[in-house]
Amino acid sequence: MTIRSQRDALKVQLIDTRRMKEMAAGHPLMAPAFEEREKELQAQIDALPLGEKEARAILFFSGEPVQGSMGIDVTFASGVLDPFQSMVMADYADRWHGVVGTRGPRVGEANSRLLLTALPRGSFGLELTRAESDELFEEDQLADTLAHITKLVESAATSDEEFATELNDTAPRVIQKLRSFLEVVSKGKAGLRMETGDYRCTMDPIRATEAYNRVAGTVETTVEIKIKGVFKGVLLESWRFDFLNEDGHKISGKIDENLTPEQIAKLSAEFFNQRCLAILDKTTVVFKNGRERTTHVLKDLQSID
Repeated sequence: MTIRSQRDALKVQLIDTRRMKEMAAGHPLMAPAFEEREKELQAQIDALPLGEKEARAILFFSGEPVQGSMGIDVTFASGVLDPFQSMVMADYADRWHGVVGTRGPRVGEANSRLLLTALPRGSFGLELTRAESDELFEEDQLADTLAHITKLVESAATSDEEFATELNDTAPRVIQKLRSFLEVVSKGKAGLRMETGDYRCTMDPIRATEAYNRVAGTVETTVEIKIKGVFKGVLLESWRFDFLNEDGHKISGKIDENLTPEQIAKLSAEFFNQRCLAILDKTTVVFKNGRERTTHVLKDLQSID
């Protein structure tokens, strides 16, 4: 049970307790007992503040792939788990390691691995929990990723504008996996309720299809460009760079995952605050509503003859 589900269940108990307290008003034994129970429930609710996150997600499905709360089609279940896990891994790598390419292994992949730990009832659910790890901050980081993924899925089912806004903090590789995830849900004519911590998104089969069409309607293109300007340095912790073009416009983005820290250190020592030629991959994502989002990846720096 997620934090939000716990709070909802406690609120239901609180409402029932208050109703019983009113009915037992004036009773020397029952009235004080219900009042004490009311205080206990309220204290438990207050101990679950809004906006909490956790390194666990539950995917509840309804519709054609599900038979009540008894079972779920095996092909459908396996079909949604792979792109969901890949989406989490890609977002985790981008958010906490600053590196996520269009293919190949993801940095920090082991730290974002999820385990299927339970099959909750009430429609049919798949509970996914982080695998055990010795990494100190991994649980909080994975919790942030799952919260972002939930908001991303919800935005895809809401509107073009909200989806475009949410993608401002999303790597292109995550969009690809989101498309694959929603495609399985849509083609399976399934409804989805996704929960993690205090975050939840809900969509019936019609909204799931709308979400898939919205994501599938995005067009992504990547071209290599060369720009003259001044290199302003890198942040190795986040694997990002800053560059000023000749018009004084700042270009920021990720560093190519194929470059090593040693190579970046060498480029920094040679070109920091110097005029040079930047070799960049420019990726443009065009949404259905016409909005565009552009990102840059630094591939190399060269001297200008």
